[in-house]
Amino acid sequence: MIITDKKILACVDQSDHTDSVALAAMWAAQQLRTPVELLHVLDRHLETAHSDDRSGTLGVDAQDILMANLSNEDASRSKMAREQGRLFLSRLRQNALDAGLTGIDIRQRHGTVAGTLADLAPNASLVIMGRRGERTASTAPNRDISRSVADIIRTLPCPVMLTPAAFAPPTKVLLAFDGRSATRDAVRAVASSGLLKGLPIHVTMSGKPISKPTNDSHKQLDWAQALLADAGFEVSSTYVPGQAAQVIAQQVNEHNADLLILGVGTHSPLYQLLFGSKTVDILRAVDIPALIIR
Repeated sequence: MIITDKKILACVDQSDHTDSVALAAMWAAQQLRTPVELLHVLDRHLETAHSDDRSGTLGVDAQDILMANLSNEDASRSKMAREQGRLFLSRLRQNALDAGLTGIDIRQRHGTVAGTLADLAPNASLVIMGRRGERTASTAPNRDISRSVADIIRTLPCPVMLTPAAFAPPTKVLLAFDGRSATRDAVRAVASSGLLKGLPIHVTMSGKPISKPTNDSHKQLDWAQALLADAGFEVSSTYVPGQAAQVIAQQVNEHNADLLILGVGTHSPLYQLLFGSKTVDILRAVDIPALIIR
């Protein structure tokens, strides 16, 4: 999907990734000259998770009293969560305004992140979210991707940017390319968008560990390089034999890339079960922001 001038949807929570998501949204908004909406989703299940149901051990009158008390506790907890979320969003919005961003809105909704994004993403040019949320265990490796995030990036129709715990405006881009339609679409999207305008791009194509680049590989790389060059980008490219995740991680380090571009297609749940996800493997191999274009 081509990146358009619709609003940017920044999905924030109260994890250690939130500030990087907000910074990435401000950078993208300045590049695309488009408004930002900061989205905070309150999970009702979490709000009531601490309420213990002991009604089965009490008499009828005591049950009524207990259930009324629990209902009041849940309502109080829900009100407190809404107020904390409102203050949290207001702080992020003020930070953006102080940084010079003008077109910024805030939205708070109840539900799940996946369900809320499924509703809102069709009207967004770009979704930005952290690699991990506040529900991800703090003991998880820094490069890990939460399961819910992995599921979300497989289903949203618009591009998704994942940020690590720290974000700085990118200076060098690495585009993972394999010549298939998904990565060709990613090249077209980058070439037609102002998001990465002015940034040098290195296109990396990997192959089987013992294979050499074929004439077709050269043609595919030449096509990608020419399209990006015609769009005004400074472009280089290379073919590196090896497993995709390892090659891309090596190329990120070698070229000092601070933004990774991945073009992904859609596979059935059965395919994912049998063969896993190369996209998630690649994301776990690097610790820089990644833009996933479907």
